[in-house]
Amino acid sequence: MKKNSIELKIYKAIFCVLLIAAIAILGIVIYKYGSSQVNEKESQEAVEAFSNIDFSKNDEESENLVQLDYKGYKIIGIVKIPKIKIEYPILEIGDIDPENAKKPMKLSIIKYWGENVNDYGNLSIAGHNNKDGTMFGKTKKLEIGDIVELTDLKGQTIQYSIYDIFVTDPNDVSILLPKDELVREVTLITCTNGNKQRLILKAKEI
Repeated sequence: MKKNSIELKIYKAIFCVLLIAAIAILGIVIYKYGSSQVNEKESQEAVEAFSNIDFSKNDEESENLVQLDYKGYKIIGIVKIPKIKIEYPILEIGDIDPENAKKPMKLSIIKYWGENVNDYGNLSIAGHNNKDGTMFGKTKKLEIGDIVELTDLKGQTIQYSIYDIFVTDPNDVSILLPKDELVREVTLITCTNGNKQRLILKAKEI
């Protein structure tokens, strides 16, 4: 009888531990989902504000471009991918050190390397592979020929067609190099395989 009583107490203790763990995990999931939804709403508001800018004041000779800030970072353009129904501000973060990129990448898509939006050459932009499909979480659904649209600080929107999709090592810097410096190109970068590799999608102007 005493043995059964001890076993019962052990089972109750294990149950309590599992219940607490389940509640904690549920709390984390709800918090992350809630934070993600708030961020989605705010980023879409930033996209809408960007679309209302009077870009006629921005030209080749402008020293001070009309520009928006988003939570302390400059918005240098908008990326839109119609097939997977995403549209985000592209943030200029300066130093691309991984530690420096953590905060802005939680907010939106960042300029990782390259030229200005819609300049000739290659612009590399990076975004998180979020499990809920936000940011670049759905880029794995894209195929050769799908369209990426970039809008720049002149209000100009250019369409790019995806021509290459592959997975590579995080230290592969060759993805940053333009295929042709006289062609407009954009490279989408996101993590895959448990952050051990990078999913790369390359697109060029149509």
